[in-house]
Amino acid sequence: MATRLPSKEKIAGSNPVTRSQIMKFSIVIPCHNEEKPLPLLLDSINKLNYPRNNFEVIVIDNNCTDGTIEVTKKFQVDKIIKEKKQGLTWARQRGFLTASGEIICCVDADCQLPPDWLLIAQKYLNNPKIVAVSGPYDYMDIGYFFRKSSLIFQSIFYPIIPKIFYFLFCKPAGLIIGGNCLIKKSALQKIGGFDTSVNFWGEDTLTALRLAKIGQVIFAPSVKVFSSGRRFKKDGYFKTVSRYFLNYLWLYFFNKPFVKEKD
Repeated sequence: MATRLPSKEKIAGSNPVTRSQIMKFSIVIPCHNEEKPLPLLLDSINKLNYPRNNFEVIVIDNNCTDGTIEVTKKFQVDKIIKEKKQGLTWARQRGFLTASGEIICCVDADCQLPPDWLLIAQKYLNNPKIVAVSGPYDYMDIGYFFRKSSLIFQSIFYPIIPKIFYFLFCKPAGLIIGGNCLIKKSALQKIGGFDTSVNFWGEDTLTALRLAKIGQVIFAPSVKVFSSGRRFKKDGYFKTVSRYFLNYLWLYFFNKPFVKEKD
């Protein structure tokens, strides 16, 4: 069962934006049988502290066979788009091609957004040099120690890992979390959208590395979302962490993922 967003969590930066600061966002949600967690995400989107007519919500039906679409229709969703080609990057690409916003927001169906998520991200995206911003996952439904240690590790090391790689190897580097990132549509257009040759493992790393060649990719601890740790539970903590780490290295040095498999 999905976990509700903690009601006592507070996020800094709740000052309202002026009309001149407002951006148009497209929140893209790839879905393959997500009827259980999706309502909590959509409910959190309804509570965003941002003008509703300045963001759209796009749900990508990636061959759902459960009640995902029926659940989606109960919420204020702007577009439900079918993508027959199975895979996360195919769904993200379909969302990108469909979106009308100037910022593409990639969100996983098992996430929940803090009310000021768009406001905080916008502060970074107002900088013309920044092409994308991402932030950490706060895993709501796993043990306290792993949840806190993971959040601390992401917040401290993820922002500096690309800088270390660039310093050591003089090659642009970036790091984003695929289910919590906001990318300027113009930047995605320059790199040709999402690379559908990578289905799941390493897709976010590949996107970050490609974007880093044309602008700054920022990992900001304040751009946090709440997420499920279901993949850690399914595949094991060590195996999952190792896969993410090895895929980052392989893509950076060899331009191909370490793991190749369908999700």
